[in-house]
Amino acid sequence: MNPRPARRLVQLLTVAVSAYYALWACAPAATMRPLTLDLDQPNEFGLAASGTQRLGDESRACTNELFSCAGGFNGQLWYQHRFNERFSLGGTIFGGQTSFVGAGVLARLHWVELDRFRFGTDLEAGFLWGAVGFPVSVRLVDDLWIYTNPSVGARFIQAARLPLGLAWGVTEQVWIQGEFTWGFDFLNGPVVPFESDMWTGAVSGSVRF
Repeated sequence: MNPRPARRLVQLLTVAVSAYYALWACAPAATMRPLTLDLDQPNEFGLAASGTQRLGDESRACTNELFSCAGGFNGQLWYQHRFNERFSLGGTIFGGQTSFVGAGVLARLHWVELDRFRFGTDLEAGFLWGAVGFPVSVRLVDDLWIYTNPSVGARFIQAARLPLGLAWGVTEQVWIQGEFTWGFDFLNGPVVPFESDMWTGAVSGSVRF
């Protein structure tokens, strides 16, 4: 058996996977959008800023000067609408040093909605990237919520994410969120210029009506 075709196939696959993750699998750097949108105010516009930092001490060479080896800053703008008790749909645009630029849609299923506890499923996707998440929100007092949204997907960094955040309804229309996320890459870590473990801190404000 001639080893050259097999070797060439492996090389082509390596290049294709590297190009996929380096150029196209760009997703929002932060999760945001906690499971707190109500039917009496079903629309939300939000704006977030985030910073991502590599946790590992060992550095790797960057393959593209557009990206930062150690992390970087990102921005995100989103809109979502809750149609009924079970379904919400929204979209987001984003850009930055670690998320590059892109857009995507979010479909959310609301499975459990109690006065102090909510649970659902997120399906989020854009051009050559996608993720599934399981958002959970717990009311602490009044309009102060703690939330998380463990997710896994095909993303440039942090294929798996575990965020933890606080959402506060300052007024009936204005909300602010703060979020900390630990993420790691179990698929694309060997082919991208980042360490496997990274953290992201983010803040956002949104208007509901």
